[in-house]
Amino acid sequence: MVTKVPRGNSFALVVAFALLVAAVVGPAVDAQKPERKQEVKVPGLDVPLKAGWQLLFYKGCRFAVPVSWHTNVDASLVLAPDGSNVSVRMFKVASWSTHKAQIKAAFGRVDVVNEDSERRLWFEIGDKGRVQHYIDVPNGLTVCSALLEIRAATTPDAEDTTRRIADSLGPAPEKWPPGAIK
Repeated sequence: MVTKVPRGNSFALVVAFALLVAAVVGPAVDAQKPERKQEVKVPGLDVPLKAGWQLLFYKGCRFAVPVSWHTNVDASLVLAPDGSNVSVRMFKVASWSTHKAQIKAAFGRVDVVNEDSERRLWFEIGDKGRVQHYIDVPNGLTVCSALLEIRAATTPDAEDTTRRIADSLGPAPEKWPPGAIK
């Protein structure tokens, strides 16, 4: 003897079974998807660019900031939604060592020096709530200079954001992207 299940109940049974299969198999399938890279190297610059970041250029200098940060008209100043900001300048110097000595003399005693090398001068000024980072990167007789203010209390991953911006500062290539103009 065959018992007939009312149509409405069999449909509900099929839907319940499908949901059960999706709940069990779905996560296993998702776990096998390849991960997207969270960081890429920008061709021709060897600059690591994190997902959700943008690369900007200003008068011969390049730097990266999160996409939520917005530039002024000429990209010399970039502002974050929380008020953090970075301003970039490029200027000529007589020599890197002379320039560094002048900058250090101008700022006087600095509590935190992150780097003082042939590759970069980077130190911190300000207080805990409003830390400013002065960063210079030489390129022959020019210097890309940035003043970066991070609002540590409101900037997500403030230390990582600071480091990424500082590491991205440098000279922009004369021709970019690579191979665009020969």
